[in-house]
Amino acid sequence: MNATATAQPAQPQGSQQVTLMPFRGGTQPTIKPTGNTQTFTMSTSAQPAQTVQIPPNNILRCIYVEVSATFPSNAVATIAYARPEAALAAIQSLNFADAGGTSIWGTLSGDELNLAMKYFGYFPHGDARGNSVYSAVTTSTPTGFNFVIRIPVEAVHRTAIGALQNQSTNSPLTLDYTINTIANVFTTPPTNAAVVTVTIRLGGYWAGSNGTASPTPAAFGTTQYCNRATYAGLSGAATFNLGSVGMGNPWRNLLFYNLTGSARNVSNWPSPLTVQYRGNLWFTRTVNSWQNEMSDLFDLRSSAIDTAAGLDTGVFVEALNADFDLGAGSELGLGYLGTAVGDAVELNGTWGSTSTLVQLVNYLSVNGAVSAVQAAS
Repeated sequence: MNATATAQPAQPQGSQQVTLMPFRGGTQPTIKPTGNTQTFTMSTSAQPAQTVQIPPNNILRCIYVEVSATFPSNAVATIAYARPEAALAAIQSLNFADAGGTSIWGTLSGDELNLAMKYFGYFPHGDARGNSVYSAVTTSTPTGFNFVIRIPVEAVHRTAIGALQNQSTNSPLTLDYTINTIANVFTTPPTNAAVVTVTIRLGGYWAGSNGTASPTPAAFGTTQYCNRATYAGLSGAATFNLGSVGMGNPWRNLLFYNLTGSARNVSNWPSPLTVQYRGNLWFTRTVNSWQNEMSDLFDLRSSAIDTAAGLDTGVFVEALNADFDLGAGSELGLGYLGTAVGDAVELNGTWGSTSTLVQLVNYLSVNGAVSAVQAAS
């Protein structure tokens, strides 16, 4: 018996699908000057800068804000800064917005932006005060100060999740900032008003020509936000729900700090504080237990408060981006808190002297299903 062979149909030419490498495999980070430098002589009034229209740089990953000051003909041997953040207080407010004017990062103070850089997992040690270029000398007749602070547009450097398309001058992203008053920066100022110079540079990614890698990050169009809310008049026992900031999106970080008057304060913070989410207990923490966890999570080994290596007065952080390794920023996206519009996040505690709770919510508005961000992170 002869066997009959059945011919297999030929595969169409060119039908094979090519799997591209992730975006970061075909590009490199860039740093581009904007040509935008503005100079201010500090005074008794706050001074808004001219709006910075962000020029194209293909894909925007961050904005560098370089701040330097000189103290002309200073003869004061020892100056004193008015706030724990010292020179960072020179930035009274900062707002990075989309073409429609919606705040992406903002409106935040220089101190708040630095807290986000320190605690939201962009670098192992992101506090500007710990950087080698930071200078805010107070003795030996100081001549000025210097620091660089960063607006982190992308959320995860490894994948560029959150980096934004920035290729057009017709609908530019914008940056607004305001220089603070002398009295809000110094209690003992230099002889003459500080002259502050602010220079803006852009971090991006080149388009490249590597046809084996994706030309854009996964879930491109995803935007990372950091927005602010306040809850005033807290005194004694209080139970209340957080507002709607970031609701309906996955939360990446949640930061609280407590104000008594205009100063951050820890002694009036509730200990313990209980937080419930959708009616379920999320956590109950004392000040001591929360600060202990933060010391480990952010590798803060100094007992000196309000320093780069130590905790910050009245600041408490819930990191939702530590699901891959031992520290914040080691993330797969699986630990993000997937909120829905109308979700209840309830706080219950007893505040001391009349306080204001400030809340910073770091969240992602995902282009597509949240799983796309998680799979890519």
